[in-house]
Amino acid sequence: MFIPLLTAAPAKAEPPGGQSRVTLTPSGEQLIAAWSLDKPVDSVSLSRWVAADERDRLWHLDDDGWVFDGAVLSREDGEPFNKFRMSISESDRFYDRRYVPAIRIGTSGWAVLPEAFNVADHPVLISFEGGEESDVLLAGAGLVPRGEAIPADVGGFFYFGPPEHVVDGAATVIAGPDVPDWLRDKFVADTQSISRTLTQRFEEAPPAPPTLIVTYRDQAGSGFKGSSLGRFITLHVRGYSLDPENENFMQRMTGLALHETVHVWNGQLYSSRENSEQSWLHEGAAEYISLRAWMDPDQLRGRMEEMINGCQRALLRRPLTSTAYGSWGRTPYDCGALVQLIAEAASMQAGNGDILAIWKNVFERAGEGHVFDTAMFRAAASEAGGEMYTSRFARLEAGMNADDWESFLKGLADIGIDIEVRASDAPPQSDHRLAQLALAAVQRDYCNDQVSLHGLEDHYWIDISDRCGGHIPGNPRLRTLNGIDLIEAPGEAYGEIRRACAAGETVTLGRLDGEELKPLSCGRWMSGLTSPVAVTALPEFPEF
Repeated sequence: MFIPLLTAAPAKAEPPGGQSRVTLTPSGEQLIAAWSLDKPVDSVSLSRWVAADERDRLWHLDDDGWVFDGAVLSREDGEPFNKFRMSISESDRFYDRRYVPAIRIGTSGWAVLPEAFNVADHPVLISFEGGEESDVLLAGAGLVPRGEAIPADVGGFFYFGPPEHVVDGAATVIAGPDVPDWLRDKFVADTQSISRTLTQRFEEAPPAPPTLIVTYRDQAGSGFKGSSLGRFITLHVRGYSLDPENENFMQRMTGLALHETVHVWNGQLYSSRENSEQSWLHEGAAEYISLRAWMDPDQLRGRMEEMINGCQRALLRRPLTSTAYGSWGRTPYDCGALVQLIAEAASMQAGNGDILAIWKNVFERAGEGHVFDTAMFRAAASEAGGEMYTSRFARLEAGMNADDWESFLKGLADIGIDIEVRASDAPPQSDHRLAQLALAAVQRDYCNDQVSLHGLEDHYWIDISDRCGGHIPGNPRLRTLNGIDLIEAPGEAYGEIRRACAAGETVTLGRLDGEELKPLSCGRWMSGLTSPVAVTALPEFPEF
């Protein structure tokens, strides 16, 4: 049921002449964008909020005579221009984009990231045309007149489309008919629950209730992606069977909603000064706090076991605080959550507060600027956990080899985190990262410490044979390691390279065509792969 929004942004005065504009018009499965700049230019640079490869694939100029690489636009004849027009298809790679620039809601509604349409040195006003007479425009704090011209840098997202796709309540939800009511209700309930907790504990609330933009596509391959920007939380789900009786799916959706809601506090209301350079801090905190909010002790123990194993593999001989390592792939989530776990366990051992108490301290240190950094978190965690925290973070900051990691993890027992080292042949068998780590170790030992590995459907392809001194010739397409299938049994292959190296044996890689390469002796990286561990106990943390 559609409930009209209770808030509406006041109408703004018509902007003065000379203002650059872009008009967005829905047209079936595309969005037509027409720019009119304040003055003629020889070229324009479009906003960096959209990856150049996405614009190159999905943003198409409506006439010939242009030179466009997805980022910079100019005329082939070099003549100045002040108008251009593009047909835009909805984003199709939401999983590797921080923010989705344009996506359909239902069959005729659109949610857009206004910053995506901005032009360097020519800030634009955005307006919408077309659609049905009943269509609504939501931007900023609420509904605005549908003909309103709105600055692209107003923040958050815009929605233009049928009013029935907007439902107001504890949180405003924007979703098409492809998202069932029970899933909408679940996202609202999860978001509302963690929001109440964080508002109470941090004694500060966001300036407006959250607005959720939810999309679903029934397609091959499953995945999901969330993000938060201002009051907006976007939740994009793909390929899953939408079944409220599927416990695994429901838990994934809970984690998604809670993680992104935590970011309203540690990414929007407050923000990191080192957002890109040290993303393990805010991503790890959002991940850990969201897990603590909904998991029971055994679920938390199991999830932290997965993340600790992932972290030690990712940071083998690498420092957490190096952006190239600690802020790449899964590492900021896995290792960032480990930092939060250590901080909370040390604080509780010292008789102080939980992880939310530590973050309240961080936000107080951020002051009126509402900007925090790793130094503030370190100070707050050290104040709460003392040497029990600082000594352990120092080891993560310095980087550790396999033996160091083993002693480090065993030593966490002093703060109530009990960890046992598993047998070398007992890693998780279906984790494809293990096969990648094994092959990366081979490359580091034989290809001048360089790695280039492509994971394909039925094999792995190494394409830097020219740097491997003849040891891995022909840019091989690999399927086996010592006869073990890298695709079907990645965990077994990882266990085998550890076993072979510990026994002083060689490792033989097999091509996709069945031919084997020459045996390789184990070098420093191959011999130093970490032992899988099991988390047997965590401290008894208080519920939030």
